[in-house]
Order: sequence, then C-alpha cells, then structure tokens
Amino acid sequence: MKKSLSISALVVIFVAQLVGILGILYLKYCMDVQASLYDSMTNQIFEEERDVEEIRSLLYKYEYNMVAILNASIPDKEENSTALSTTELKIRNQLIKHSEIMKNMERGSGKERLFRSVNDGVLNYLNYNAVLLSMRDSENPEAITQFVKVFIIPLMTRLNFSIDKLSEMSKIYIEQSKSDMDSYLKSTKLFSIIGFVVLVFSLVISTIYTYKVLKELEEKNKFFQSKSEANEMRILEIQNKTIMGIADLVESRSGETGQHVKRTSHLVNMILMQAKKKGKWTEILTDEYIDYVTRAAPMHDLGKIVIPDAILNKPGKFTPEEFEIMKTHASAGGKIVYDIIGGVAEKNYVDIASDIASYHHEKWNGKGYPNGKAGEEIPLCARIMAVADVFDALVSERCYKKPMSYDDAFALIERESGEHFDPDVVELFMGLKDEIYAEK
Repeated sequence: MKKSLSISALVVIFVAQLVGILGILYLKYCMDVQASLYDSMTNQIFEEERDVEEIRSLLYKYEYNMVAILNASIPDKEENSTALSTTELKIRNQLIKHSEIMKNMERGSGKERLFRSVNDGVLNYLNYNAVLLSMRDSENPEAITQFVKVFIIPLMTRLNFSIDKLSEMSKIYIEQSKSDMDSYLKSTKLFSIIGFVVLVFSLVISTIYTYKVLKELEEKNKFFQSKSEANEMRILEIQNKTIMGIADLVESRSGETGQHVKRTSHLVNMILMQAKKKGKWTEILTDEYIDYVTRAAPMHDLGKIVIPDAILNKPGKFTPEEFEIMKTHASAGGKIVYDIIGGVAEKNYVDIASDIASYHHEKWNGKGYPNGKAGEEIPLCARIMAVADVFDALVSERCYKKPMSYDDAFALIERESGEHFDPDVVELFMGLKDEIYAEK
C-alpha cells in the first residue's frame, strides 16, 4: 500500500513537474513569438512616423528656400534656387519611399487614407509653389501674398493635420503595445505563483526556471520602453526644430536674420530663472512652466505671416490704417499656434504659446493691443515676453531704424516700468544687467 502511494506520489510529482516545465517553456515560446511580433510592429510604426516627419521637415526647408527666392532683400538667389531644387528632389524621393510603405497597408484603412492624403497634399504643394515661382516676375507682391494665404497656408495646415493625426495614431499603437506587454508580464507572474503551488515538490526547479523567464521578459519590456522613450524624445526634438524653422521663416519675411527669436527666448529664460531665484510667483514658476515658456517664446511673432510684405517691410512710419493691419498679427498668432501644435502638443504648452503670441503687445497700463488688457490680466508669460521682445528690438537694427545703445535701451525699459511693462518683471530684468552686458 505504501509502495503504491510512493509510486503514485512520484508519478504525481513527475507529472506536475513535467507539466509545469512544459507550461513555462510553452509560455516562454509564446512570449518570444509575441515579443518578435511587437518588435516588428513597433519598427514598422517608427518607420512610418520617421517617414512623415521627414516629409514635414523637408517641406519647411522647402518653404524657407521659397521665401528666400521670393524675398528681394535676401542675396544669393541662384544659390537659393539650387537649394530649392535639391530639396524638391529629396521630397520626391521621400514620396517614393512613402508610397512603398503605403503599399503594405490595408487598402481603405484610416492610416492608408491619411498616408494617401499626405502624398496627394505634398504633390499639390509642390505644384502650387511652381505656380508661385512663375508669378514672381509677372505678378505684384500683393498677388503673391494673396496666393500664399488662399492656397499654400491652408494646404500646409491640412498637411500638418494629417501628419499630426498619424503621429497621434502611432502613439496610440505604441501605448497599446506597451499595455499588451505589461499584461503578458502580469500573466507570467501569475503563472509563476500557480506553478509554485502546483510544483511544491519541485520548488527549486520551477523557481529557477520561472525567474529566468521573468528576467528575460522584463529585459524585453525595458528594451521596448527605452525605444518608446527615445522615439518620444525624437518627436519632441523634431517639434522644437519645426517651431524654430517656422519662427525663422517668419523673421526672414521681415528682413531679420532669424537670431531675434533665439535672443528673445534666451532673455525670457534668464528672467524666469532670476524670478525663481528671487522666489517670485512660486505658485506658477514650476520647472515645467519655465521649460514651456522658454520653448514657446520663439512663436511670439508667428502672426506676422498674415501681414502683407508692403507693411511688414515698410522702412518708414505706419499710417493709422497700416498700423491697424499690423496689430492683427497678435490675435492671428494665437490662432496659428493652435492650428500648428494644437491637439498634438501638451495642452498647457499650447495655451502658454498662444498667450505669448496673442498678448505680448499688451501694456501694463491697459493701452496695448489686441484686447487692452491691464496689469495681472495679462498672462505672466506675455508680460515677460514683452520686456525681452522690446529690449532686443531696441538694440537691433531694423529696416526702419538704427540700433539703440544698451545703456539707452535699459534706461527706456526702466522708464516704462508701470506704464508699458510689469514693474516686477522690469526689476528682475534690471538685475540681469551685468549678465546681459557680458553676453553682448
């Protein structure tokens, strides 16, 4: 009887151990297959996203070359024409790759329709710009500006929307993949607990093997997450470069070198860091807020893209009618910010960028534009931007004036404390005087 029980126990232990080991081996095999599928899928997602972001980057470079050719004040038009042709060739080569990727998609799916929309939109964009080039010698500047506003800007907005939707779709797929991997990892851990109970008499074997499987799965999960984080950083970098490219493009229309947006962004960051050091606005000045305001500062004059060249580059004083048109760039800038990054960037960042573009011409005394806001009704980010923007404009040469000396510019900023500017911001700015002189 005892012998029979011992044999039965051995058989049970053997069967339990065999089932447990086979179960773990099978689970490991399933996880390897699943991980391979995830790797393949995520690589495809990253390739698709890199493709559309490369198209977007080339389009902005193409647009910059177009502006350089159309702007009579920019030299080296032959060089710019060569750069334009080179960029167009790169765009068309990228479209070939774009079409190859599209062939692997399910026809009629949402992603395939978005890819096709991008493809058709880019071809239309190149055709529109060919028309624009043919207009430069036969049409007046106003006709060219109207053509850009009616055809090119709406097309670029639609292209950005399609590309942003593809990026959003990629993020959803990536998050879903991460969720699935985490779910499989939890299932594996649960299986380990069950295996521990079933394989009481084979504890050592089952524990060692399970630990090995879990370790491999955790390494795969870490690898997957690191790839996802690296991709998110790359998207952020592309977004920042795109924003700087658009800001430089706007500045080039008004004859600026493009350094204005970089200098004002640097001044804004200096003021923010000085405020944090002095303990000002502690409830607002988080590290995230400082980062968002610094990154959003280059977008403060995006609205100038809707202003006609004749007004934007006028060397003399504006007439009252021209000044009213010029003032519209503030409210237009706030809307353009939402058109470009709304829905894809973090909401707080978009709101800050829109506030800067909309209200950096408001004055502390309520006599600014576009809404006549006064005092703390003006968002803090816009009050700081106002000081940085005016100071850099004063010490820079423009088509309508010579540069002012740093001493005179600091004196003017100080005189306007409590009138044009927030007194607290002016006090912080004046405290940076030595640093600004040192960087001159």
